[in-house]
Amino acid sequence: MPSPQPIPTLSTTRLTLRPLAETDAPTLLELLSTGDVLRYFPNPAPPDRVRVDRIISHHLGMWAERGLGWWALEICARPGLIGCAGLEFLPETGETEVAYLLGRDYWGQGLATEAARAALQYGFEVLRLPSIIGLVHPENRASSHVLEKLGLTFVDRSSYFGMEMNRYRTTR
Repeated sequence: MPSPQPIPTLSTTRLTLRPLAETDAPTLLELLSTGDVLRYFPNPAPPDRVRVDRIISHHLGMWAERGLGWWALEICARPGLIGCAGLEFLPETGETEVAYLLGRDYWGQGLATEAARAALQYGFEVLRLPSIIGLVHPENRASSHVLEKLGLTFVDRSSYFGMEMNRYRTTR
């Protein structure tokens, strides 16, 4: 079996998408515990440090196993974790999801769209995925708008992670 490739660092106009690191845990814990960041997630309770460590470990493992996962997001001109974005393989359905999560202070600036666009491009151009989905809680209009701006189209409402989600999809 070939050794895993290093996690790439991507750049957009305003963002750096860099590998998540265990040292991001304190900042990620703070971001996930502030405001309504997890409001539409299956477990909206603020996480503890153990849960945040598991999130980071899971995504680092996905990079090693599948060559995809979440990146840490930083604003180019001001290094420091502001959220995460990337691709998530869903073993239950065999689909790959584009995902994004920003700290409350960074909402409404187009940063989720910019990060998700870079993740989609990576998925299609580097990984050669045939399609990518987006999953959004039906009440999360802001996140639905991000997917629509990226060209994903509403497909149906399906159960994922134990809750009803609107499923969007785009193809290469």
